[in-house]
Amino acid sequence: MLKILHKELLSYFKDKRAIMLTFLVPIVLITVFALAFGGIGGGSSVNTIPLLVVDEDGTPQSKEIVKNLDSVKMLHIRHTDNDTALDLIRTGKIATALVIHKGYSNAENKIKSIELEYDEAQSQQMGMLQQYLMQTLMNSVAKQMYGGGKFDWRTMMKKFGVNIGTDDSSGTKEFTAVFNKTADSIQKSFGGGGTKGGDRGLKMTSVVKSAQDNVGLVQAVAGTAVMMLLFTLTGMGGRILEEKESGTLKRLLYSPIPPNRILMGKMSASIIVAFCQLMVMLMFASVAFGLHLWSKLPGVIILVTATAFACSGFGAFLAAVVKSREQLQGLSTLIILSMSAIGGSMIPSFIMPAWMQHISPVSINYWSIQGFYDIFWRQLPVTGFAFLEKVFVLIGIGAALSVFSFRLFTKNTLSVA
Repeated sequence: MLKILHKELLSYFKDKRAIMLTFLVPIVLITVFALAFGGIGGGSSVNTIPLLVVDEDGTPQSKEIVKNLDSVKMLHIRHTDNDTALDLIRTGKIATALVIHKGYSNAENKIKSIELEYDEAQSQQMGMLQQYLMQTLMNSVAKQMYGGGKFDWRTMMKKFGVNIGTDDSSGTKEFTAVFNKTADSIQKSFGGGGTKGGDRGLKMTSVVKSAQDNVGLVQAVAGTAVMMLLFTLTGMGGRILEEKESGTLKRLLYSPIPPNRILMGKMSASIIVAFCQLMVMLMFASVAFGLHLWSKLPGVIILVTATAFACSGFGAFLAAVVKSREQLQGLSTLIILSMSAIGGSMIPSFIMPAWMQHISPVSINYWSIQGFYDIFWRQLPVTGFAFLEKVFVLIGIGAALSVFSFRLFTKNTLSVA
């Protein structure tokens, strides 16, 4: 038994790359997930929330609201026009836009002249945004409606005859009523009371809301499908290593088939398998959970083909890089789980820390998931640039990985077969 133990340990520790990956994989994954869930610094760092602001009124009163919003540290304000804001929300570039409509300064009910446009798919970000908007709008609008120019709450209280520090003034009730009316109007808006343009509420308009599919279903199907596909296609590397060990690969080298054709044939088979796997998963989601697949089939086929090509290129790259099945297992797990974490397969990318959102586009998962959002949630046309951009990026990733794979294949695999 001791001799077998010695033999197994000796064999294992000869592969230095496998040893490194054995300990590196869990360390990297712990780091990625800790960062994704805000584990660094005890969660003290908070993301800034991007908010588009459209000031159609352009008066000192509307500019004061914009200035107050800009002073909130947790908000990252970008100024634009309404058409651009709507386009950015529809294409998933940003979640919300606050529009101060023309006539705000002269409106009797100023709250009704402000509109919040948003994408329902990013409801978590809306929840974080509400607390900052509620406080800022309540203070700004109440000051302008009841306080005048250089206003603070002390000035407003004096205007209504409230004696600071006492409760017996005749103006106390009137002041309280004004304050509560303003606060109640804004709170009802964010709670749903103003979503249909009620008498008092802030108008809230859902720019992106699919009438057919639940956004949680889209996230679950797309995120899981792409991640599992990547794991499936790492089997390509395992099969090549098995063929090398069994001598099959050496016999192929002696045939008149050029080396790169060998890899190309394996990649073609992987693309077909990947396409079938993705389509089966989507059809299952259609039957079991009501995903509206068939009405969007052209866009689905285009995106699935591009995703299959990119994932196949990833599998070929691993096959060309690794030299043992232990290395393949460790390296594939490390890369796939890391890409899935930062790319949005495990948690939606828009609730990650800002710096992780910036690096998400390096992941195959990100582009494919966003493409599925375009089809099933945003319902963008398949001929539009916003959708085709994801397709072209996936094809580019697949092509780049394939080129690297062809160059490394001969050096790292065929030469030692």
